[in-house]
Amino acid sequence: MTSLCTATELRAVSGDAALIAYLRALRGQGVVDSVFQRTVNVLMPDERLVALVARGGGDAPRTLVTDADDWSGRGISAGRAVEFTPGVITVRTADAHLRVHTEGADEWHPILPSLAALGPGDLEAAASALDRLIQAHGSRGGMLGPTPTASSMEAAVTRALADGREALVRAITSADDDAIRRGVLSLLGLGPGLTPAGDDFLTAPALLSSLHGSGLSAFGRALQDVLLEHPGRTTRLSVTTLDEALAGRARASLLDVLHALAHPSGWSEARATESVRTSVRHVLAIGHTSGTDILSGLVTGLRLEKEVRGSL
Repeated sequence: MTSLCTATELRAVSGDAALIAYLRALRGQGVVDSVFQRTVNVLMPDERLVALVARGGGDAPRTLVTDADDWSGRGISAGRAVEFTPGVITVRTADAHLRVHTEGADEWHPILPSLAALGPGDLEAAASALDRLIQAHGSRGGMLGPTPTASSMEAAVTRALADGREALVRAITSADDDAIRRGVLSLLGLGPGLTPAGDDFLTAPALLSSLHGSGLSAFGRALQDVLLEHPGRTTRLSVTTLDEALAGRARASLLDVLHALAHPSGWSEARATESVRTSVRHVLAIGHTSGTDILSGLVTGLRLEKEVRGSL
């Protein structure tokens, strides 16, 4: 006797506007790439990733925020088949189908601020404000250095992360394209997890490099070249995140930090700290150390922008 599969109907509450438009006409087969309590990453037929996040998750590129409480206990596992029909994503499990409908979802458009009006002093005040908050509230184990009870492996990884950051800063400051590529390679894929700490760190300067008039354009070109030439160097999710950042697209919470920092010229570090405190807290909540590592990259990127603008 054949058992009938039940279906659970879910709704996308909000999502990346470009992704929603793409899904309206998409047909084909995909597969579950990875599963976490709050996020399911799915490969579309074109092998690009889409993230299905639980209720309350933040908007981000290639992401749908659903009305699911979480994904635990639903029988979803990596390798499960996923069917795409116009406006619907169906995840197949052993005894049920989960259908996520995108029709009616609020469309999120990532909007970048302009930092063009900020001079070297403004950029330093912004970087110092962020650095102070990260040191006080960030998580160790990545770019902030080892935890107090770190294993020898963790300590070695955090030393390598620090060395990679210093090498990249020297290379960008000296405008040495070959050294920039080596610096990127020293960080790309470095660290444990689905988004290694080195990749999280690179995300913020990648985003800054997409801004009009950014002094980090050489870094952006080098990162793009390295991603193309070394496709297996890091995880698919990290490559997706970095590609999106290079195109000026990033998590809403990170964009909120940049908008808060795009203040009128002449703000003090104390005022910049207050303006950015809430948005920083939201970014720090990402992953175990991911939020801290992303913001560490933003501190470094802002200081590099200061150096470049101060040398003009």
